[in-house]
Amino acid sequence: TLGKGTEVVVCAAQVLSSHVIGRKLEDIVSNFRAFYRQLTSDGQLRWIGPEKGALHLATAAILNAVWDLWAKQEGKPLWKLLVDMDPRQLLSCIDFRYITDALTEDEAYEILKNGKHGLKDRSEEH
Repeated sequence: TLGKGTEVVVCAAQVLSSHVIGRKLEDIVSNFRAFYRQLTSDGQLRWIGPEKGALHLATAAILNAVWDLWAKQEGKPLWKLLVDMDPRQLLSCIDFRYITDALTEDEAYEILKNGKHGLKDRSEEH
């Protein structure tokens, strides 16, 4: 978005920042799914979003910042943080509420578990 749209997204991010300010990164990432749900289930904001429009963009900006901070804290690029995660840990970061008709958490686990085969060889290529 550009111009006035960006200003609206910045305002939305400032409103959502109350869910972040004063919290430790470890507390957020230890239950990432709950953090996501907290951002998207604010009772006073839910009626104007949170999964559409400016509030959606602001939520994505905050979540992306948390992912970046987490990777930085671990001293890894984000892709490496994700690759090194245990499949259950990675899946615990995903809110499956709206996608289980296409992919359940158990199905995603099987895909990730099977993808671990040969991971070392693929990771060494990078």
